[in-house]
Amino acid sequence: MDYQQSWQGASTGAQSRLDFVRSVYLWLVGGFAVAALGALSAPLVAMALVPVAGRFLGWVLFGVQFGTLMFASSVSRRRPLNRIAFGLFTYVSGVIAGIVALVIAQGAGYTPVFTAFGLTGVVFLTLTVTAFTSKRDFSFLRNFVIVGIAVMFFGGLAAAIFHLETLSLIISGVAVIACSAKLLWDTSAMLRTDDLGDPAGFALSLFVSLYNIFIALMNILGGRRR
Repeated sequence: MDYQQSWQGASTGAQSRLDFVRSVYLWLVGGFAVAALGALSAPLVAMALVPVAGRFLGWVLFGVQFGTLMFASSVSRRRPLNRIAFGLFTYVSGVIAGIVALVIAQGAGYTPVFTAFGLTGVVFLTLTVTAFTSKRDFSFLRNFVIVGIAVMFFGGLAAAIFHLETLSLIISGVAVIACSAKLLWDTSAMLRTDDLGDPAGFALSLFVSLYNIFIALMNILGGRRR
């Protein structure tokens, strides 16, 4: 009887884990769909905001993106507010990615954009398969990720403020490495966590990593051709 109860408990736990992982990736797919809409509407959004924001458009969009990210993080467990917040963040991120893609395409064509998109997909699949098959705990990457993201954030701000193209390319390389490590860490945490009540939070973390990898790769590939 004890054996049967133990087996049933393990089976129920495995099913709950599977449902949780499925929910995380459904949220992630939904975020990509909304981001795609944002990217498609990027030219219209840019034309509407340029007369208002002028040369500060990039900073305005960055501020809005950061604000919606904080909002989405704070309400990730609150339904249906988490869906609204997640949608806002992914839409704004899509708009920014679309504008960046258009700027790069004007100087280097669309090849860097499509290549960056494909490479981002390869990174995602490779690291996801690695986390699923190895079943390792990648939390040891925590300190590396924290330092890498700090360098990425403050270095990126410095490169943008002082218009340092070489530094921007270096920071983009740091972003690819740091966010790839974070993607691996988040995926392993998703598979090991005992808290199965926040799929939106995990999807948000995965989306942010993939978004940063995509933007960084576009900058590296486009910058080399400009």
